[in-house]
Amino acid sequence: MNIRNTAILLLAGLSLWFAGCASPTQPSAMVATPTGPVTRHAQSLGIAVAGGAATSAAGASKISNEDFAEALRQSIAQSGLFATLTAPEQADYRLDVQIVRLVQPLIGFSMTVTIETDWTLTRRSDRQVAWQKAITSVYTARAGEAFAGVTRLRMATEGAARTNIQDAISRMSALVLP
Repeated sequence: MNIRNTAILLLAGLSLWFAGCASPTQPSAMVATPTGPVTRHAQSLGIAVAGGAATSAAGASKISNEDFAEALRQSIAQSGLFATLTAPEQADYRLDVQIVRLVQPLIGFSMTVTIETDWTLTRRSDRQVAWQKAITSVYTARAGEAFAGVTRLRMATEGAARTNIQDAISRMSALVLP
């Protein structure tokens, strides 16, 4: 009986060690790089993100509002989409992003994550909506990319967010703003 209990404890310990604890998404891993030329808008932009959630050690990697906003700021700055980034209440345009849904698998070798966001670009001077779009993105992290499942899940979550931001920047680049 003692050997059996030891074996069970050893297997449980190994399972926890291989599974690991969830880590939050990193803004730098969600930064999008443009796939083509980006039209630069001469105006300033302020960003506000809602609908995100903090990651708990026992749960799956989530995307916080702050991390998504930081990744979006870095992505827009690197792409040159807007001339300057500033506080939403001081900008010519305000970009509101709502994280509507984040679908993540519980287990798996390849982790596929889906993120759905609502984007609204508003001209602050008259509160006129210049652009509004719901964007859904999917990203898969394969088994060979990371040993631990929680790491693959975080990578897939970051990849889905990065793809979502990239899609939004491409669409906003096509806008003609007054």
